[in-house]
Amino acid sequence: MDFITGLYLFFIFVSLYVSFLFILIFFKNKDDMYKFELLKDLPSLSVLIPAYNEEESIKETIQAIQSIDYPKELVEIIVVNDGSKDRTFVIIEKINGIKVLSKENSGKADSLNRALKIAKGEIIVVNDADSFPEKDAFLKMVHYFKDKDVGAVTSTILVKKRNNLLEKLQSIEYKMIAYGRKLFEYIDSVFVTPGALSMYRKEALLKVGGFDSKNLTEDIEIAWNLLSKLFKIKMCLSARTYTVVPSKFKKWWNQRLRWDIGGFQTLYKYKGYLFSKKHSTLGTFVVPFFGSYILLSFIGFFVFVFLLTRRIIVEFFSVYNSVLNDAELFRIDLFNFSPSVFTFFGLLLFFIFLAYTI
Repeated sequence: MDFITGLYLFFIFVSLYVSFLFILIFFKNKDDMYKFELLKDLPSLSVLIPAYNEEESIKETIQAIQSIDYPKELVEIIVVNDGSKDRTFVIIEKINGIKVLSKENSGKADSLNRALKIAKGEIIVVNDADSFPEKDAFLKMVHYFKDKDVGAVTSTILVKKRNNLLEKLQSIEYKMIAYGRKLFEYIDSVFVTPGALSMYRKEALLKVGGFDSKNLTEDIEIAWNLLSKLFKIKMCLSARTYTVVPSKFKKWWNQRLRWDIGGFQTLYKYKGYLFSKKHSTLGTFVVPFFGSYILLSFIGFFVFVFLLTRRIIVEFFSVYNSVLNDAELFRIDLFNFSPSVFTFFGLLLFFIFLAYTI
């Protein structure tokens, strides 16, 4: 068996393993995925909104949070102007009922850490300046904090604007991500708490030292940090927030590049936790899973590029030689339509993915 064939089989094995794992988790927990309770004794909240050049959305975001279904006396809103160069500060300083912290640009993580120092709430809510939670989102999420071991709770993030093809594709992607994140919860392996809307127990944040200002994806790093200290992370599938996603390819590409670099930074930082039973699922599942995902993604990409390039070169010289020798360019008998084991597994993965998407 050559290397490429072995690599294909390994890809197929990993894909089928993960697919069937998710299917089993789903069928075991499908009746509980959307359940939530309403607390009688509600904790106080500090909503932190980091903002850098968000003049187009910041006012609507603040208004959405101010109209949330939660006792007003239990909610404080802290907006951090991270050295915006547009009209962000002009807009927020005119809004009543919020605290404004303005500073030079130093990044989202540092903005959150500075707001954390003055926050009075028992629960810290991180809400991006271009994200708009539904009215009942906070009430649905806080009940998870009844469990003292829960350090964070995240929500379902949906796409607000779906005008072009790129936004519509991201809309499908975000729904699948939310669904998958809920399944990860059942094996205590939620490994990211997105900034669009996540809640944290303040004591937990202080215990882990706040957000890592050196990491490009502080929402991934903080989740791994909490897991390393044996805090649980929950996912409230019924709590929804709507966020603005990139509408142009260049912005989308830069966003995903930042996510990947931040993922690498986090993986490198926590590489020592690999297979560590002491740190629960962070060591036994999250680090191995995330590391394997990145490794396989890169190997798969370069193998694809290699095979595609080789095929193009072969076809080019084949056509070139046929033209030189005045030979036939196309013969149907040269094509192989016989199904193989790869055809079977490929179709199986396709239909599993299709069913999951639906």
